[in-house]
Amino acid sequence: MGRGNRLPDHISDAVLRWMDASAAQGILITDASLVIRGWNQWLVTSTGLTRDAVLGRPLFEVVPSFVERGFDQYYAEALTGQVKVLSHAFHRFVMPSAEAALRIGGQMQQAGRIAPLTEGLAVVGTVTLIEDVTERVASDQELRGRIATAEAASRVKDEFLATLSHEIRTPLNAVLGWTRILRSRQEFDVATVRRAIEVIDRNASAQLTLVSDMLDMARISSGKVRLETADVDLGAIAIAAIDAIRPTADAKGVRLVTDLAPQSAAVSGDADRLLQVVWNLLSNAVKFTDRGGQVTLGLSAEARTVLLTVTDTGQGIPSTFLPQVFERFKQADPSSSRRHGGLGLGLALVKELVELHAGSVTVASPGDGQGTTFRVRLPARGLLSRSSPRVQARGSADGVLAGVRILVIEDDLDAGEIVVRTVTSVGAVVMSASSVSEALELLRTPADCPNVIVTDIGMPNADGYTFLREIRRLPAECGATLPVIALTAYAAPEDRARALRAGFHAHIGKPFAPEALVSAIVRAVAGRGAPSPARPPR
Repeated sequence: MGRGNRLPDHISDAVLRWMDASAAQGILITDASLVIRGWNQWLVTSTGLTRDAVLGRPLFEVVPSFVERGFDQYYAEALTGQVKVLSHAFHRFVMPSAEAALRIGGQMQQAGRIAPLTEGLAVVGTVTLIEDVTERVASDQELRGRIATAEAASRVKDEFLATLSHEIRTPLNAVLGWTRILRSRQEFDVATVRRAIEVIDRNASAQLTLVSDMLDMARISSGKVRLETADVDLGAIAIAAIDAIRPTADAKGVRLVTDLAPQSAAVSGDADRLLQVVWNLLSNAVKFTDRGGQVTLGLSAEARTVLLTVTDTGQGIPSTFLPQVFERFKQADPSSSRRHGGLGLGLALVKELVELHAGSVTVASPGDGQGTTFRVRLPARGLLSRSSPRVQARGSADGVLAGVRILVIEDDLDAGEIVVRTVTSVGAVVMSASSVSEALELLRTPADCPNVIVTDIGMPNADGYTFLREIRRLPAECGATLPVIALTAYAAPEDRARALRAGFHAHIGKPFAPEALVSAIVRAVAGRGAPSPARPPR
C-alpha cells in the first residue's frame, strides 16, 4: 500500500470533528511520518498535555516510553495496514502532569487499539484509540480474588471433612471393634475385659470431646455462648483439670507437676468454661509430650491478674507456625501421616473462651524439640485461701440412694437401661416409662409415689416440657411438688437455661457422668425433705 507524509485536509477535518465528539476515550492521530495530527480532549485531561504542546511533534518525542515498550513496532505494522490490540498495555499512557495525576490518581489502567488510517487503498496515517478500563480491571481483580478465596475455602473444607471423617472413624473403630470382640461369646479373662472397657471408654470420650468442641466453636461463631459468672478459685479448677487429665498422662508415661501458689487470686468467670480452658491446655501438652516427659501447671497472682501457665518438655512449635497456633482447624502437620490426631479446635476454643473472660492467652516455644509454654492471664478479683471449696473430683457413691424411689422416663431403651443401672447400683428403687403418656398414667394411679423423676426431653408425641406442665396439674404428692431432673442430649448452655426456667430442678447433658446424675438426685430429694439419702463421699 502507498502512503503519504501528511493527512489530507478533508480527512483531518472529519477526524478532528469526530475526536471532539468522542470524549469517552482517547483518540490520537498521526500522519504517515508518525507526527501527531490529532489529540483529543480526553488525552488533554488524562495527561495534562495540551494540543498546542503536542500537535506537529513526532509521536515518539512526545511519548518516548512507547519506544521503550516496543510500541514503535506496532506503529510500523499499522502503517502496513495491520491492526494491533493491546489489552491493559497503556497503563500510564504518558507520565501525567502533577495536576493531571492528582485528578486521575496517577493509576489509570488503559486498553488500546493501534490501527491504520486509510484513504482508499493508501495508508495515510495511524489512529490510536485508548479506553479507560480502570474499573473493569479492578472488577476483574476482585472477581479473581473472590474466586481464589472460594477455591481456598473449598480446599479447607475438603481437608476439614477428610480430617473430621478420620477423627470420627478412628475412635469409632476401637469402640465397635472391642464391642464385637466381647459379643463373640468367647471366654475372656478379667484383664482382657478390663482392657476392652478402658479402650471403649477412652475412645467414646474422645468422640464426645470432638463433638463438643465443634458445637462450642459453632456457638462462639454465632455469638450464642453465655457465661454463668461467679467468683471462682482458679486454683481449684486447675486441680480438677489435673485430676481429669492424670489417667491419660499416666497411660502415656508423662509426669504431671503442679506449681500452685499458697494463695491464688479469685477470678470472675464461668467455672465450667474455665475448667475447659485448663483441661484443653493440659490435654494439648500431654498429647505433644513423649513418654518420660513432663507437663507443669503453674498458677500465681500478679498485681491485677491471675497468671496460669502450662509448660511441657514436648516437641515444641516451629517459629513459622507460632502465629497460627490459635487459628481454627490449623495444625502444624495437617498431612495424613501426622503423628497426632485432632481437628485443630482445642487451642482456638481456649483463645475464644479466655477472651470472653476479658483475659489473654499467649504461646512461646524455643523451637522443635524444646517444649512449649502457654500463658493465660485473667483479671483478678481478690485473694482466696487454698482451703476454698474446689471442684469435686469423681468418687464412688455406693448406697447413697438407698430407699429413694425414682421414675425414669426415656423412650430409647438402651439409654433408659443405662439410667436404671446407674441409680439401682446405688440403692434406688426404679419405675420406668417409655413415653410421657405412660409416665402420667403411672403417676395418676400410683402404688407408691416416686421421690424424684428423671426424664428425657426429646421424645415423640410429647416432650419433657409437656410432661412437666402436665404433672403440675396432678395432686401435690404425686405431681405438683415432685422434683424433676432433665437428662437430655439437648446439652447446650441455652438448653440448660431454658430447662431451668421451665421448672426442672436440674439439667444434665448426655452422655452423662454417673456421679453427676446421682449427685443431682441427692440434692433434689434432700431439698424436698424425704427420704434423706446418704451424702455422697467427697
